[in-house]
Amino acid sequence: MRNAIHVSRVVLAVAVALGIAVSAWAQTTGTGAFASLSPGDQKIARALFEAQNTSGGATPLTLDQIAEKKKAGHTGWGEVFKQMKAQGLVTDKNLGQAVSSFERHHPELAAKPDVSKPEKLEKPDKPEKIDKPARPERPGR
Repeated sequence: MRNAIHVSRVVLAVAVALGIAVSAWAQTTGTGAFASLSPGDQKIARALFEAQNTSGGATPLTLDQIAEKKKAGHTGWGEVFKQMKAQGLVTDKNLGQAVSSFERHHPELAAKPDVSKPEKLEKPDKPEKIDKPARPERPGR
């Protein structure tokens, strides 16, 4: 009997976590504050969204609400993290820990675009210099 209760709790927890993750990805197609963020800022907002503690009493923020916190106060992501931590929404030690955790769980989103420089093309060889004929000496000098 205990095993059945334990299994049902685990299944419920997985279902809730999956539902939250699906709703996060569904929000990316909107025209709200989140959609107007740069790709790097969207990654940080997603990391904060997934770092939220859903077992506490506070209601988790949506991606748009997190993006609004960033835009409204013209604050950095560190300040947004501190506000969310003060509200009890996140338990990570700092913003870097939240982003690192997100990148470990979503390596396909953590990949950085290839910004390497293209290979340099070899310059064509310069034509060989043609020696000019020597000047004839002027008579009488």
